[in-house]
Amino acid sequence: FLPQIIDGAILNDILSRGPRFYTPRPGEQSIPVEFQAAAYRFGHSLVRPSYRANLAGDAGRPFFGFIFDRAAERQLDPVDLRGGARSPRRFVGWQTFFDFGGDQSANVRPPKSIDTKISSPLFNLPLGAIASGDPPTALPQRNLLRHLTWSLPSGQADAQAMRVPMLSRRELSELADFAVGFESGTPLWYYVLKEAELSGGTRLVGVGARIVGEVFLGLLTLDRNSYLWKNRGWSPTLPSRARGTFGMVDLLTFAGVDPASRGQ
Repeated sequence: FLPQIIDGAILNDILSRGPRFYTPRPGEQSIPVEFQAAAYRFGHSLVRPSYRANLAGDAGRPFFGFIFDRAAERQLDPVDLRGGARSPRRFVGWQTFFDFGGDQSANVRPPKSIDTKISSPLFNLPLGAIASGDPPTALPQRNLLRHLTWSLPSGQADAQAMRVPMLSRRELSELADFAVGFESGTPLWYYVLKEAELSGGTRLVGVGARIVGEVFLGLLTLDRNSYLWKNRGWSPTLPSRARGTFGMVDLLTFAGVDPASRGQ
């Protein structure tokens, strides 16, 4: 999973040298607020407004739905994709999300880029999709309020502490219009998105990649049931499509996902 979302050089550095900044003692590990409230929220940029969840689950037709549809608020079998309801049509056809090769490749729809443009449905969430049931309903607003109320460091402060290249005021010039100094003290959530945007939008880089990579691998390293605790040199021995690698498609194949039959 991590090679799909963070810079490969940073990932390899963490794997070979271990985490440098996320270093809790065994038994005291937790998820830091920089991860929870900022860096790992990059998915808000990736998500599409709607998805084709499968190819033939809705009476032989694809089950297509928006992320949120207010008309579906109290439906037992909602027409949107918020979850929380079981139905024969509400299953994931994995061949619409992962490339299994062959004729199924044309069905794959990639995510959006990681950038500072947030998916439109996330600007007006249904209250039912908010755990507390309280406004504000705009997810970007909630992210920025958390930055303030949880006293998160700015992106620049984290970059300086991690000794990674810092974004310049010019690269964040769109924030100068707010006249509050965001271009030099940028909320961490926005800063992480901007780092990725300026690097092509395919993966997290810099501060974002370091936070996400170190927390994932740091937690695994401290988990006595994980392979990173038991045997750091372990690698998968199961069959894979590409020799020497083991990706998400290999995992889904091992789990018994059959793209041909699951599409029916």
